[in-house]
Amino acid sequence: DLAELNVSRAVRDLAAGDADAALIFAEQALINAGDALLVRDGYSANSHVVRFSYPRLPAVYAGERGLIDQIRSARNTAQYDASGGVTPAFAAQAIQLADRAVKEVRAAL
Repeated sequence: DLAELNVSRAVRDLAAGDADAALIFAEQALINAGDALLVRDGYSANSHVVRFSYPRLPAVYAGERGLIDQIRSARNTAQYDASGGVTPAFAAQAIQLADRAVKEVRAAL
């Protein structure tokens, strides 16, 4: 549920013109969705590398690993270093990926 909420937040913030916040919420949705499967299987992860490498995640996680790494890197910059670096197009791409991942995780649950 939290992953779906964060996708909605990402969509809202992108529509409001805040691509940085949209990317941050999209990345958080990817984390929330992955965590849902980890918790279901009795695990937890404090590392994004471990989380996104969990073999029972839907194929979208492995298939889009490069994009996920780009999203994570841009999210770190937007959240901790400098704002304004995320383009609306990249935020939209992150939202599309997060939405797809959340739907695939929901189907797996």
